[in-house]
Amino acid sequence: MRRLLVVLALVLVATACSSDEPELVGIRASSDPAVGDERFLFGVNEISGARRGSPDEKVTVTATSLESTDSSYEVEAEFVWMVPDAFGLYKAAIPFDVPGQWEIDWTISTGETTQPFLVLVAEEPTTVAIGDPAPRSATPTLADTPVEDLTTDFPVNESFYEQSLDEALENGNKTVAVFATPAYCTSAACGPMMQQIKELETSYPDVNWVHIEVYQGFNDPGFAPDVEHLAPAVVDYGLLTEPWIFVMDEEGVVTTRIEAVLGEGELEAFLAG
Repeated sequence: MRRLLVVLALVLVATACSSDEPELVGIRASSDPAVGDERFLFGVNEISGARRGSPDEKVTVTATSLESTDSSYEVEAEFVWMVPDAFGLYKAAIPFDVPGQWEIDWTISTGETTQPFLVLVAEEPTTVAIGDPAPRSATPTLADTPVEDLTTDFPVNESFYEQSLDEALENGNKTVAVFATPAYCTSAACGPMMQQIKELETSYPDVNWVHIEVYQGFNDPGFAPDVEHLAPAVVDYGLLTEPWIFVMDEEGVVTTRIEAVLGEGELEAFLAG
């Protein structure tokens, strides 16, 4: 499985000639930025590598296209816990309007010096895009698979495995599809996200809730969390990382996609629409 960028590498590009070393660096966490209103994620680290960020440390982002001098946007970023009270990411709504390289410059309310970084914005996303019909992927259910082979989540909410994703997308209700693997998550975000989803599910009984484990065969001898064991639905949706949430409307069209972290009230806003 290709790893979540927040734990793989720092995407750092210095844009000034100063010899002073910045105190904080930006870490791109969005795996699939593309033209459009992007839910852009990034982390903040001290130069030593220690994670930083909290709701009390406010961040302002200036995103500037290196392809078009007319495209520059300043937005406030929201901090979202990835693992509650441990570490998290900043989330910024950036209207990337041209493809190519963008510079992400940012400041933090602590006054510490920061280093900007670059992000390559694609013309189209690799993952299923907002406005696209969701792939009608058949996923295993309790009717054909023992529950211990369906999920690495615990405690298990068996209602997430009562219907296949393709069936859910055809029954005329909204659908929330959660791609997560709590036991093998490279970012440690899958378990906390699944807990959030389980707490929300009871408040929306008319919504289809489907969890798709990222890997199949995880109880088989010699299993490894690699591309050979990716669940077919993960491939169908073009996922590069985990976890992901996709919300589909009553017609099975994608209305939102949420990567890595789920902010307070964020999913509820899309389900209410």
